[in-house]
Amino acid sequence: MPVRHDRGAPDRDTDGLDSSLVRALQADGRASIHELARTLGVSRDLVSRRLSTLIGRDGLRVVAALDPGFAGLNVLIHGLVEVDGPARPVAERIAGLPDTVFVSLVAGGASLVFESRHGDTDELGATLAAIREIPGVRRVRVTTYDGLLKEFITAASVTDVRLDRLDHDLIAILQDDGRASYRALADAVRLSPSSTRARVRRLLDAGVIRIAAIDAGGLSRNRVAVGVGIALRGAPEPVHRYLVDTRAVDLAAAAHGAYDVIATIVGTATAGVLAVIEELRALPGVGSLETWAHLDIIKEDYTRTLGRIVRP
Repeated sequence: MPVRHDRGAPDRDTDGLDSSLVRALQADGRASIHELARTLGVSRDLVSRRLSTLIGRDGLRVVAALDPGFAGLNVLIHGLVEVDGPARPVAERIAGLPDTVFVSLVAGGASLVFESRHGDTDELGATLAAIREIPGVRRVRVTTYDGLLKEFITAASVTDVRLDRLDHDLIAILQDDGRASYRALADAVRLSPSSTRARVRRLLDAGVIRIAAIDAGGLSRNRVAVGVGIALRGAPEPVHRYLVDTRAVDLAAAAHGAYDVIATIVGTATAGVLAVIEELRALPGVGSLETWAHLDIIKEDYTRTLGRIVRP
């Protein structure tokens, strides 16, 4: 039987609940308070209060992200940047580039990591040239994603569908507030709530958008995040399968370049993250493994890609 958390529960008890709530919203960002309460085994009042706290205090966002391939972004990369001197000014410059969707200050061999998404290799080349010209940048190591094995912010598969202006308008609203009510959406686009619901459901079912929670800053007292770069020495399938099946893995991608696989492991404590890393090290297909701990996420914005469809 699920343990029910009451109003007087101490903060240490809410850490795990908050983490579970964020994960539930990553699975379904539009889940109702009733559905979330049933999933977590707690009262609706508690879910409502914890969600308000996470959004108000911790800056949690629930947003719609457009599938990168549907938006014409077919070149996805991960970069590690070594910096001479303070890394934050460099990270902020990289975060200001239009094609970067993720930038984080890290502990490890590199000073910061970034992820960027591009329409073609010319766009990628321009972004890398801009990064290398930033004062303080000593070295950039690039890994190109062959395919996303697992990512909470995009759908697992996409169906080819045609979008019209009303679809664009709905996506734009949901990119700001993925939990906007159907009534609010209907009023904004001048449709009936039932027609609006059907359009949003079509977008979600087709995989064009995914609505999920993103932690502002990505890190808190109840969230530890560690990046992992893996060089394989055998068949990739067992490693891929482990990453997809492991709940603590937020992102996993098959790749080529600096690494054959890249993943992000999250948890409520370092012990849980370390346990996953140790299990990875024990897999026969893992030749070498490099890690970097995320200390301060400067940018995490997967919603910007709608402009490539709405505007030339």
